[in-house]
Amino acid sequence: MENYLDLKNNIVSKQNNKIFLFLFLMSCGVVSTCLAQYKISSPNGRISAEILLKGNIYYSVSFKDELVLEASPLSITIDGLVLGKNPRLLKVDSSSVDEKKYPVWGSRKEITDRYNRLALQFDGGFSIEFRAFDQGLAYRFNTNMKKKEVIVNDEEVAYRFPFGTTAWIATDQSYETNYQKTSLDVEQITDFNNNLNKIYLPVAIQATDQVKLLITEADLRGYPSLFLDRGNDYENYLLGTFEPYTLSTKRGGFSNYSLIANANASYIAKTSGTRSYPWRLMVISDDDRTFVDCDLVYQLASPQIDGETGWIKPGKVAWDWWHDYAVEGEEFVGGVNSETYLYHIDFAAKYGLEYILIDWLWTDKYDLTLFNPEVDLKHIIDYATSKDVGVILWCPGHTLYNQMDEALDLFASYGAAGVKADFFGREDQTGIQMYEDLAKAAFRRKLLIDFHGCTKPTGLSRTYPNVINYEAVAGNEYNKLSQDKITVDHKVMLPFIRGLQGPMDFTPGGMRNIQTGHNLRFTLPQVHGTRSNEAALFVIYNEPLKMLCDAPSVYEREEDFTKLIASVPTTWDETIVLQASLGKYIVEARRSDDDWFVAGITGSTPHELILNFPFLKAGEYQMTLLKDGPNASRIGTDYLLSESSLSNTGQLSIRMAHGGGFLIHIEPMQN
Repeated sequence: MENYLDLKNNIVSKQNNKIFLFLFLMSCGVVSTCLAQYKISSPNGRISAEILLKGNIYYSVSFKDELVLEASPLSITIDGLVLGKNPRLLKVDSSSVDEKKYPVWGSRKEITDRYNRLALQFDGGFSIEFRAFDQGLAYRFNTNMKKKEVIVNDEEVAYRFPFGTTAWIATDQSYETNYQKTSLDVEQITDFNNNLNKIYLPVAIQATDQVKLLITEADLRGYPSLFLDRGNDYENYLLGTFEPYTLSTKRGGFSNYSLIANANASYIAKTSGTRSYPWRLMVISDDDRTFVDCDLVYQLASPQIDGETGWIKPGKVAWDWWHDYAVEGEEFVGGVNSETYLYHIDFAAKYGLEYILIDWLWTDKYDLTLFNPEVDLKHIIDYATSKDVGVILWCPGHTLYNQMDEALDLFASYGAAGVKADFFGREDQTGIQMYEDLAKAAFRRKLLIDFHGCTKPTGLSRTYPNVINYEAVAGNEYNKLSQDKITVDHKVMLPFIRGLQGPMDFTPGGMRNIQTGHNLRFTLPQVHGTRSNEAALFVIYNEPLKMLCDAPSVYEREEDFTKLIASVPTTWDETIVLQASLGKYIVEARRSDDDWFVAGITGSTPHELILNFPFLKAGEYQMTLLKDGPNASRIGTDYLLSESSLSNTGQLSIRMAHGGGFLIHIEPMQN
């Protein structure tokens, strides 16, 4: 392999708005010993990549003429042959795309899908496609081989950075984790063991003093998840790694809900010889607002399957498990029983919530047709239907998969609205295929599906828009399990890293808001930050199926507050990020029909801002404002709720306390 510094010196640093070609330094056609360079730039010219063919395939990336990714190799090994070593180029194809996408639900009604494309076709039945967007760059392998089935031994995914680079990396071997800023220098990472540790995506990189990039993947279908390893040398490399193909399974994971690997193959996938592989995506910007509102994962996903989608209804959910089935002032004991669910249905109907969730223990964990005798499922769903409330049923993911047709047919016949599939616990090729198989089966029966205890979203919600939520986040449930995991800094970090990936099941709405002294308890748990901070999450977080996590009786005691959070839509016609600083604060405006909702949250440092409203049309509006009270820095439950008039030329001064926030509902003035 060539000396890395020689490769780096070979990269020509020029920028242009168009895809163009530097080629044939020796006028030698497609001879493999020839050094060849190709370049692709984003439509606005800020992001560019140079692809170098010299014994191996390398690419480097620049932002505004500044290198943000050093020359990094890419290849895929299929049936023992390294596709990318000594590449023989056959054809170059370039084009530009500028079209509109219309999601079933999301942060906006219309997405502009605009990019430049470069495809390099090689001898050996493979090609590499690059797409350069104004917000980032992606590439993927495509194969067109004669063999119907092939073995993927490995895929080389590499990201090379200079010394001194820092990154925000998941602190645990889980998506349900915090993010910690750390140096990638080997002197700072002395205890990382590639045989034991792996880094979960997304990963955010401080590439230069001003520029950040976020590494992830998109359109993951029938292929194992990408993780990253720390390079085993003194360079700042992050290298792709995958769970091997599973040959046999055994019961394991929490409460033995999952079927985890018992024996593995020496390869990562069995797949079709003709297919497209997942996109390796980098979002790149010197403006932190880019990371909060980015549709690239959706844009790179496979198009929606055929089928009617009018039945797919995002919405809010009254949830039982988080507050531990707390019931007050009623003539029955709260728990996994019919009375508790009828009670939640009445609460949902009163406040216009679209759904209730029947969480775990209502059914046998290995046979979903065996019901808890305390739960009359048919009666509950019939009652909910009479109140225009849908019912979503929790299921162990592996049991649901094993009983897919039988269970889903049964739930659909009862009139259930959807399922929440939990505890998957694996990300090998077969484990990832489970998500698509379940999504497809649920779609055919007009059932929503919420994945919990799961992998990260990579765009499956575009292909199957009934996939309404993913967990893959350390959410409010950890306030029942840990005193210091769901901190205010964690809550404000999520929109910049995990939020970019796609919808997440954080489950906001905790009503016991504290600034210090978190007392761990399983029933009616506490949450860090202010009441206004928790309310603002209903706007800030991307959760098409958004659960109100606390008890109905607790919400009933503060009816005006509850009516406000219940009025917040869960999907949007338009989204604008007004202010953002990664891990510090965020202010966002979202529109649904003619109503605007504006919200902000801050981390451990208070933040003051002047809020203008240029996004409003001329005219007079009614404004409902929820903000931190003057004592919120000490007493998390202190908030002020007021109503006033507002015009598009108005201005508002707001102070967010430590772990604070605000929520504004703006609606046209009624004549």
